Amino acid sequence: MLLAGALAGSALTAVPGTASADQGTVAGAVVQSGPGMELSAASFTQMTVDEASQRVWIAGDRVYPDGSRDGELVGLLYAGAGPAVASAHMAAPLSGVAVEPDGSKVYAGQSDHIASYSHSSGYLYPLDPVPAPADGCGRELVHTGGRLFFTSRPSASPEGCADGLGSIGVAATADGGEAEQVMYSSSPVHLEAGPGGLLVTAPERSSPTDDPDLGIYRVTDGADEADGNLLEFLGERRFAEDGTGRGMDFRDADFSADGSVLAVADGVRGTVLLSSQDARFLENHYAPLPEGVAPTAVAFSPDGKWFAQGGAASGDAADLTLAFADPSVDRQPLRISFEDEAAGQRVVPRGMEFSGNGEQLFVVTSNQEGTKFWLHTIQTREALAPSRFVDVTHGPAVAGEPFRVTGRLDLDGLAPTEAPRITVQRLNGSEVSDLPPVPVAEDGTFVLEDVLPGQAGNVQYIIGYAGDEVHYLSEHWLVVDTVEASSTVNRSSR
Repeated sequence: MLLAGALAGSALTAVPGTASADQGTVAGAVVQSGPGMELSAASFTQMTVDEASQRVWIAGDRVYPDGSRDGELVGLLYAGAGPAVASAHMAAPLSGVAVEPDGSKVYAGQSDHIASYSHSSGYLYPLDPVPAPADGCGRELVHTGGRLFFTSRPSASPEGCADGLGSIGVAATADGGEAEQVMYSSSPVHLEAGPGGLLVTAPERSSPTDDPDLGIYRVTDGADEADGNLLEFLGERRFAEDGTGRGMDFRDADFSADGSVLAVADGVRGTVLLSSQDARFLENHYAPLPEGVAPTAVAFSPDGKWFAQGGAASGDAADLTLAFADPSVDRQPLRISFEDEAAGQRVVPRGMEFSGNGEQLFVVTSNQEGTKFWLHTIQTREALAPSRFVDVTHGPAVAGEPFRVTGRLDLDGLAPTEAPRITVQRLNGSEVSDLPPVPVAEDGTFVLEDVLPGQAGNVQYIIGYAGDEVHYLSEHWLVVDTVEASSTVNRSSR
């Protein structure tokens, strides 16, 4: 159940809560999104997925009819139980959100501290604030390696955010980890977290010719480092390697599930892949966003199966592509366009996150002005190739006699890596029986042989295919009315 029904409109077809390509869609064709769930906030700063509590947390400011505003932290339920929406209101501006891995605490950035809440069953309870230096430019928060990291940048006005000195800090922990400033930056800096305590620092460029250096670190306890530093340096990367041309124009970044690859959405180059071990450039085998689409977001699924790229397109061009994370799987990605008053026109920077099991992709879109925002839930199974049962027929259905069913399993796109097998359940009144799996021939045909129950009546067979790495599951119900041996055989099915 998605948000207890709150996301029911986030669909490409009439299937509630999903984004779905029509079964007849040509591979590579662009699918129009359905309406999303409009968010109450008038700004978007950061989102994170709380897998423990099955919520998507979003931080931003809310504007009221009288022009006043406050900071709004919203947690939207996408599975599990409890109230669909958990929220807290605090002083504006609010920026940045992070969550403890166990879902017990949620953090939101304020201008003079970091607000902290305990979370239980859809309710937020204020805790002592986390001390932090002043920030006037919008904090970013990430939780990685067991620690909460945050940015701070004092400024009296938005115009002053490009100047001055900012910092990256780490909060104290209950078990003795001390708060400290771990890094300073002369330009605004973005943070991204990864598995195994990985941390990325990505400064903004001050001009097109500026070439900021992206840094990759691993969080330690400080004890194993000769200098006692909390961060182990793994590598840095400047995108204009020879010192000329345009430098990194950062929009978003995300690590692969195993932490080996860092994908960066760069406003100039599109998606750039780096090795997380030393920040060297890697060859990019993923299909890019359409020409002319400005990249805004990237995301790997934690289960290692999916990779998504988001952007800002005009017209019907795709704003989002969803592909297999393994680039050797030769299948066109699912391409989605957001171009509707109830869907938004673009994927916002850093506006994509997967659920922990990789089955859902959460996407925040906005209008062109960036004053309205929507949350979409994409069911990743829709990027799988369809499968279906066809030509299912059966022979005479006589109680207590052998019974034979034939049919064909159609699989679109690539052939499966392993020979498919069909599962069969027989329902005879309240009795449910699991029959042996049925093999599928190379041409997709199959033969099911069974012995019908001894008493005449209604028997149902559930013929199923569980799907594979590239094909979606399918199911076929066969309803049979059996007759006594001495009666005229009655054949029917649907």
